[in-house]
Amino acid sequence: MSMASTVWRGRLAFGMVSIPVRLHKAARRERIRFRHVYRPAEIPEAPESDEDVEEETPTPARQPLANKVQPFPGPVATGPAPEPETVAPVRNMPVGDLNRAPVQASQVLKGFEIEKDRYVTFTPGELAAVRAKTSTELSIAEFVRLQEIDPIFFETSYYAAPDRGGEKPYALLFAALAETDYAAIGSLAMHGREHATVIRAGRRGLILHSLFYQNEVRGDEEYPADRTLVNAKELELAKTVIRALSASFDAAKLKDTFEERLRALIDSRTETAIAAYGQGEAAKPAPVMDIMEALRKSLEMARKPPASERAKAPAARKAVKGRLRRAHS
Repeated sequence: MSMASTVWRGRLAFGMVSIPVRLHKAARRERIRFRHVYRPAEIPEAPESDEDVEEETPTPARQPLANKVQPFPGPVATGPAPEPETVAPVRNMPVGDLNRAPVQASQVLKGFEIEKDRYVTFTPGELAAVRAKTSTELSIAEFVRLQEIDPIFFETSYYAAPDRGGEKPYALLFAALAETDYAAIGSLAMHGREHATVIRAGRRGLILHSLFYQNEVRGDEEYPADRTLVNAKELELAKTVIRALSASFDAAKLKDTFEERLRALIDSRTETAIAAYGQGEAAKPAPVMDIMEALRKSLEMARKPPASERAKAPAARKAVKGRLRRAHS
């Protein structure tokens, strides 16, 4: 039996017993995966050098590629370089495999590789047409004993809460499942996918789990333990150790120490945060206005004549003085 890809290897230890183990995924969603491809209209000309071109050699005609597609080799980041002490988000732009030129969104197709370098292609609209529409009803097909479901089939967990008017039938189903130890099997469509589901009674309400399908659980890759390697005394002693270390399950004991260390590292650098490129400094709040001071200044401005009137005043005074001198002469 071929072993699947190992995701972790180390030792499983309890008490003074240490067991070398390696982990590989027991189940995963099986999805038809497409690649982004495009259909170039023609092959771009290759760059020519003076050494390779003879005089009067005709330029070869471009060859159409109507029946060929090219996959994208990978994203290329573009954009201006950020200023010092700033950061900017990374943008991706699809480029073609032929000449590394940007590919327009209208040229992009979805391609499924049926064999090496041969694709069947679809437009995004064709794939959207076959996506499952979100259902408005989860039909229960049957009820099964909860303990008969291997937890390996559980994928994602959801709390189910009653909508308006559904409180009483919700409570009825919850009580019935809790007292019979049965679970409901059904299916629903959401986010463009169809999901097999199981509904069970939790501590206070209903809980829904989406399930892996049988072909997604790699049952044939489960390692077959050889129980003949264990004698009766070893087994009894191992069970004694298990009973000595037994405890009630408490989720509060489960700690994600990596997230805790990462959060502490982020908090330690908040004083050195960098502004985003092109965003500039945050606008400073307007100063609080002193209303009494503003009113006093407004009154002073009201008492002063306008600048135009102040400019006319000296000329008017000179005219008056001139008329007075002529009158006395």
